[in-house]
Amino acid sequence: MKLINTALVLSILTSSAHAFDWSSSNIQLLYGGDFELGDRDRTTVTVEHAHGWQYGSNFFFVDMVSRNDIGVEVYAEVYSYISLSKVSGNNIGFGPVNDISLLAGVNISNKPEQDNFKAYLAGVSFDLNNQWFDYLQLDAAVYKDDSVSGKYGLQFTPVWSLPFSIAGIKAKFRGFADFRTGNTNNSGNVHILAQPQMLIDVGDLVGWKSDKFYIGAEYMYWYNKFGLDNVEESTVQGMMIAFF
Repeated sequence: MKLINTALVLSILTSSAHAFDWSSSNIQLLYGGDFELGDRDRTTVTVEHAHGWQYGSNFFFVDMVSRNDIGVEVYAEVYSYISLSKVSGNNIGFGPVNDISLLAGVNISNKPEQDNFKAYLAGVSFDLNNQWFDYLQLDAAVYKDDSVSGKYGLQFTPVWSLPFSIAGIKAKFRGFADFRTGNTNNSGNVHILAQPQMLIDVGDLVGWKSDKFYIGAEYMYWYNKFGLDNVEESTVQGMMIAFF
């Protein structure tokens, strides 16, 4: 698909000449119901990838959903981060902040058919990782929806992954939340999208390789979905995720 190829290309442009310091990819399968605006029940396939390079890191994900009402919907987000510590050669962290990065991102979809959704972000990211988290960061960015004329809003996004164990069973609590101000959409509504996931390390449980295969659930909460008045979505999806 053209959109997926675009996401892949954009995610590696800034690091094409450098070896990755680290890399992590996963594929997810999710199924749930009680969705608003369209099919009530949906199956989603998600691909995520992140890597670090000489001057920062890159991240993208692609969601693919086959829907009865609008056909195959593909949505992607791509972000590049430039680490101020890596660029300067000095540790600029302070207190709980390990590093500060400049970020640029694009959100794209193949829908609506006649005018594909596009939004652009630019801002800063705070690395708050510590001994308890796989990763913990807070992004603060200016957000511009291509279909919203003359308006720029703000988006704040915490992202986290917390491994833990209960009675010897390994698990992860991971996810993100987007908080957008009202001027990011034509309706002028504050927008909140949260997708926390609770996952059990099934690979470790059955004697396979640890931290590679998880089963669990994702809770999706969407307040003023797409900025629309009083469109509130609350749904639980069963999920499987494989890391490679």
